[in-house]
Amino acid sequence: MLLEELLRCQIQEWYPAFRRHSIPTVIIPLPAAFLRYLAGQRAYPDPDADADADEEPLPFLLPAITSGRQAFAPIHAHHPDPDSLLNSDIFFGSNDEDVFDPDADHPLRPEFPELEAAIDAAIAELGGAALPKLNWSAPKDATFMSADGTTRCTCFAEVAMLLRSSDCVAHDLASARQSCEDFVRPEGARRNAQNVRAGAKEGARPNADETGSSEGSHEGTNEAPSNSSKIGEEGGKTDDEDCDVEAATEEESNETTWVDDGFQYYLALRKWYPGLRPESEFRCFVRQRKLVAVSQRDPSAYYPSLPGWSSEVQPKIEAFFDEVIEPQFASINYTFDVYVRADGRVKLIDFNPWGGYTLPLLFAWEELEEEGRVPELEFRVVMQQGAVRPGLMTAVPYDMLDWGEGSGWDVFLKKADEELDRQMNSLDGDS
Repeated sequence: MLLEELLRCQIQEWYPAFRRHSIPTVIIPLPAAFLRYLAGQRAYPDPDADADADEEPLPFLLPAITSGRQAFAPIHAHHPDPDSLLNSDIFFGSNDEDVFDPDADHPLRPEFPELEAAIDAAIAELGGAALPKLNWSAPKDATFMSADGTTRCTCFAEVAMLLRSSDCVAHDLASARQSCEDFVRPEGARRNAQNVRAGAKEGARPNADETGSSEGSHEGTNEAPSNSSKIGEEGGKTDDEDCDVEAATEEESNETTWVDDGFQYYLALRKWYPGLRPESEFRCFVRQRKLVAVSQRDPSAYYPSLPGWSSEVQPKIEAFFDEVIEPQFASINYTFDVYVRADGRVKLIDFNPWGGYTLPLLFAWEELEEEGRVPELEFRVVMQQGAVRPGLMTAVPYDMLDWGEGSGWDVFLKKADEELDRQMNSLDGDS
């Protein structure tokens, strides 16, 4: 994979040219302080500290909320039952004195008031809920942290929590460009010996002014549209760029340095549509500028309507590629994801580079790259219940799946049993 191919798949690069065919999106440049926070470093390091000195890993801290709103529903000891909790005013404008925040006085807890205001405003502009992603990846592997098990975010704190918890996002920051065969570290880039994952230029460029510009005028630059969510009609709830977390984690374990090389990262907030159907999303594979394969986007499920519907979907995707994608996207080999609406209209979800960490789903990269492959388009869906692919290990941490002796769950359950025995013995003694 070449660096230019990877960079072309950044959302701030392709979205301006394809915004009429994609999901309403707001793109925000991220400041270096927030990138340091995502990397597990001090957001605002001491300028007098030794840059080469090893530091202890920081605890997981959510940023301080400066807007005055509550990010999450607090737990109050004086509201012991659900009825009294819901009847109280803590969900509706309670003051800060009512909120228990154990990290409120932590000296290393950062705050990002300008970024917080920009993200909250963008989410409100998008209808009150959005899916976050960085240049390439969405934090789909961190949904175990959210209350509803999705990447749906309604405020800055939820965005920060998912991004900070995600190995896919860490891969974007530390390994995406470095995995390209022609990547060269910039000369004189500052290095930090701590095992962290990100770096970026101090500060961030302002959003590009779209006023009076023609569609696609930002393509090929790092300038992002400041009000791009107003253009577009309907999109889909999606995981966006793939990140093979198992492979990404293995590579990142070998990373011992991070480089502050001035590369600009962006946060893309994409309008959230709760009622979309996963069987309507497809991954399309383009080789030598030819559409060679299409796969059901979710290979871990069988959808009874999909085998029959695929014959109707295929010509619509082919026409969309010929009329919209191929004339405007410059890469020779790549993949793109689409959502096909019930009325037959096709919406662009994302671009991904060919190979690398992009998942081939119902195909294998070896067969897609096979010499002498018949150039006819091959369309694959799961045809029966027994043909589904195993789910990818991108939903929960491995510790939550490991129930063996000495695992986290084993220790937790033993302690829970001990505590239950202690309470029962206490009750017997009182009686």
